[in-house]
Amino acid sequence: MHVFVTGATGFIGMHTVLALLQAGHSVRLGVRNADKMQQLYASHGIAVNDFSVGEITDKVSVDRALDGCDAVVHTAALVSLDANQATLMHKTNVTGTRLVIGGAVERGIESIVYVSSAAALFDPGLAVIDESTPLAIATAPYARSKVDAEHYVQSLIDRGANIAITYPTGVIGPDDPAMSEGNQSLLFILNNCHVNTSSGLQVIDVRDVASAHLQLLESQKSGRYLVAGHYTPWREFGQLLEEIVGHKLPTLHLPGGVMRALGSAVDLLGKVKPIHLPVTREAMNFATRWVLCDDSKLRTELGMHYRPLRQTLSETVKWLADTGHIDTKWAATISS
Repeated sequence: MHVFVTGATGFIGMHTVLALLQAGHSVRLGVRNADKMQQLYASHGIAVNDFSVGEITDKVSVDRALDGCDAVVHTAALVSLDANQATLMHKTNVTGTRLVIGGAVERGIESIVYVSSAAALFDPGLAVIDESTPLAIATAPYARSKVDAEHYVQSLIDRGANIAITYPTGVIGPDDPAMSEGNQSLLFILNNCHVNTSSGLQVIDVRDVASAHLQLLESQKSGRYLVAGHYTPWREFGQLLEEIVGHKLPTLHLPGGVMRALGSAVDLLGKVKPIHLPVTREAMNFATRWVLCDDSKLRTELGMHYRPLRQTLSETVKWLADTGHIDTKWAATISS
């Protein structure tokens, strides 16, 4: 296949490109900055010759990029839990999806993956989330942008288009070009403190997400697929991380209600002055009221087996230390 991948210098996008190339497919990279792209892929020993520079909200750029491709993975999105990014997020995530996915369908492409988010299905009143869960009635900016984009994608599927929609949960892993939200949270824990609160977190290794995209394309699957990974209560997550790094973590014990109130306060203060913390109302709502996502459909249909959470955390912490994001003491007991 010749695959157009949007967001190819992003976390999920880059790892999806690497998985496709390793499987023998050719790839056209959709990027905004060619120099950044060349440097990024050169670090993996790859010289990129087929790429398209442009915004996913620009129809001319998107049409040019789609020409000659027979498969598409749309990973590009503005991912932020900052309420001040709401307008830009909605334009990027909704308009971009209409142009990329809609353009692919117009060309008769039948291997298409649209990367949504488990946030689009999040409902704290449910016992479990799976592919039958309706789209959330989203009020927070990021979730709302993903829900609105998916309404459009689902309308295409309803009219017969062949599109697989993936719903990753918290994505972590090594080799993160832009320190995405999941790795920022891990960075915060190691550089500041771990918080024991209600609920827990569900994380998926970025390389497992990339593998799922590869297999969905090759199988020409259509429909919804949770890509959820491992669920762990916050207390158990902290204990596992302490075992991996060989150090006790500074820990706070805070009720979920207090965490959500802190998130609201950060949102309010952020309207006056930017605050660079992974503590927003939307983030705290996810963190303290998370609902288990069941991705047995994906694992059954594709025969997927995820990396153990311990392996993902160990390799991510090692990468964070090697790249200077955290003190090397955190990785001193982790073997290469």
